Amino acid sequence: MRSINLIEGLNIEYIRVNDNELEAKMNLTQFHDQTFGYLHGGATIAFGETIAGYASNKRINKNQVAVGQTITANHMKAKKIEGYIIAKGRIMHNGKTSHVWSIEMFDENNILISHITVTNSIIKLNKR
Repeated sequence: MRSINLIEGLNIEYIRVNDNELEAKMNLTQFHDQTFGYLHGGATIAFGETIAGYASNKRINKNQVAVGQTITANHMKAKKIEGYIIAKGRIMHNGKTSHVWSIEMFDENNILISHITVTNSIIKLNKR
C-alpha cells in the first residue's frame, strides 16, 4: 500500500500565482481533522507554507530554490471539517535571499479563519 505525502494529503485543488499575489484552494477531509471535528492548525500552516513556497519558486532562477524559514500563524476562528479554505496572499518582500508572504485564509462563507506570514529563504540549488 502506497502512503501519501503531506502535500498530497493537504488536498490542494489549485494554486494561482499572478505578479505579486497568490490564491489557492484546499478541500477539507478527515486528513485535516484535529480529532474533534475541526480543522487542525498545523494543516492550515502546512497549506500556507506549501503555497508560499510554490509562489516563491515561480519567482526565482532555476539554479535556486525557496525553502521555508519562518512561519507565524494566527488562527481567528474554528472551522469544522467540511467545505474548503481559500487562501489569498501577497508578497510583502521580494529580496534576493528571502521572500515574505502574507496569506489570509477564508472559509466558503468568506469568514477569515487564519492569517499566516511565511518567510522563505532563497538558496542555491545543489546538484546531486
